[in-house]
Amino acid sequence: MSKEAIKSRVLDHFTVEVDAEDGKPPKVWKLCYRYRDIALIEEKIGKDIKNIETWTKAFSSGKDIPYIVWGGLRKFNPEVTEDEVLDILNPDIQIALSNAVIELLFPGVKEAAEKAAKALDGTSPNVETATK
Repeated sequence: MSKEAIKSRVLDHFTVEVDAEDGKPPKVWKLCYRYRDIALIEEKIGKDIKNIETWTKAFSSGKDIPYIVWGGLRKFNPEVTEDEVLDILNPDIQIALSNAVIELLFPGVKEAAEKAAKALDGTSPNVETATK
């Protein structure tokens, strides 16, 4: 019986450019999620971020997302404080941030969702109800 090797990159990451708004070049935050970061985030917000259902049901953007971002900064930008993230992070990028984090934590989920949507080919899996 041959065993297949499990492959993993050392540190998948994404970057966020933060406009300094003072004429200086933007700050570049590099986010990645090691298990130590995940544990710290989960301790801070009291939720399991490795559970995909948590992402669809349980996050409060103002309370949780900044701490998820802060936790992702621990490896490459440890100088960034929780307060700095809360003060600087603009809520209008929440969806983009959430999507990037989900992509790191759940590789392949985005592709599976796109494939499922394409398979529906514009049709709804829900039966239409009759109304009078």
